[in-house]
Amino acid sequence: MLFINSGKIQYKYQYCQQCGICKIVCPKNAISFTQLKSALHEIHIDTNKCILCKKCVNICPANKKIDYEHYFDNFSKKKFFFGFNNNNLIRHDSSSGGVCKTLIIEGLRSGYIDGVYSFKKTDTYPYVEGEFYTHDNIPQYNDIPNSVYHSVMLCTEINKIKECNRLMIVGTSCQLRALTKVVKYKCKELISVCIFCKQQKTLDSTRFLAKMMGTKIPEGLKFMASYRGNGWPGIVKINEAELPYSRAAQLSFGRRLWMVPGCDICGDSYGSETGADISLMDPWTIRPENEWGETLITVHSEKGFELLKNIPNLILEEKSFKEVEPALSLKDVWRKQQLVPFFRGETTEDKLVKAGKAEIKQRRLLQHIAEKMPRMPILFYRILCKLPDFRNKILD
Repeated sequence: MLFINSGKIQYKYQYCQQCGICKIVCPKNAISFTQLKSALHEIHIDTNKCILCKKCVNICPANKKIDYEHYFDNFSKKKFFFGFNNNNLIRHDSSSGGVCKTLIIEGLRSGYIDGVYSFKKTDTYPYVEGEFYTHDNIPQYNDIPNSVYHSVMLCTEINKIKECNRLMIVGTSCQLRALTKVVKYKCKELISVCIFCKQQKTLDSTRFLAKMMGTKIPEGLKFMASYRGNGWPGIVKINEAELPYSRAAQLSFGRRLWMVPGCDICGDSYGSETGADISLMDPWTIRPENEWGETLITVHSEKGFELLKNIPNLILEEKSFKEVEPALSLKDVWRKQQLVPFFRGETTEDKLVKAGKAEIKQRRLLQHIAEKMPRMPILFYRILCKLPDFRNKILD
């Protein structure tokens, strides 16, 4: 988070959502990054260069305070689909049936979309970066990464975006919030696709998984990682080792460990408050592990519905709200929203303060145990996940 205090731009790491937009919009190159051991970045402002134009402050997604009171009011009326690519090889190799890749690639091939800003694979850490795709630069399915479970500054390549008629942007809600302010002037129509997100991860999460597998992340961050694919929910590969994703995610995601600090102040997991037209997520609890995979799609707007109808090679199976409700994580997103004021440092009711403090202590304890004992049998981590969740007990 960037803010003005005593006539200077200042930075709070604990609120930073790691989008990278601030450096790109600065007209005087007064903002720089330092990579930390967690592989997150700390932001520095050169006060000698800064002209206090406030562009970085105005665009910072962490500065946007959202009223979540009516967030879930219309969910039962939305459209929901299971989606997947009609090619079983692509479906198997991609995350969750390959819907995100299909929207990008087939949207461009068909001409329905003129430009897409999303990710591409790279050869150096974090092994992905933002990329602007057009009809002249249509990626192959292997060019786009599967799910990425370490933080990536998606917005650092936005200068690649050129003017077009219909532009699609893909990212988490904080990334979309930052992107939208820039790209809405570069297109006649903007389509926003949100990757459902309750928590981005630091590289410490991957370091833990590597230790579970008997490998490690070297100091120079020269390693190979593939987080999903090979059916659903797929597998995690680090170097030559691999682990079923359902096991890998159980502790780190189930107990909210190794989170990007700024995730604590965002409760817009679906991106609906930042104008997302559709959201993409995994069908947890309502689909068994399977060879192919599918994505659970939530449609927020008519524009999003039109997008889905116009994408070739995308198979859609409409579902009712009742059928998908167990997978939507609505109660867990609600819990996260309740603690946003606490993590922002605002004055709030005692119950929320108690829950917030319990959440912090629980994370620290479980991270300490996991990092000290990373090679225990899977049953050990399952038991940790079965322990009472103090945050939930207090809030519920």
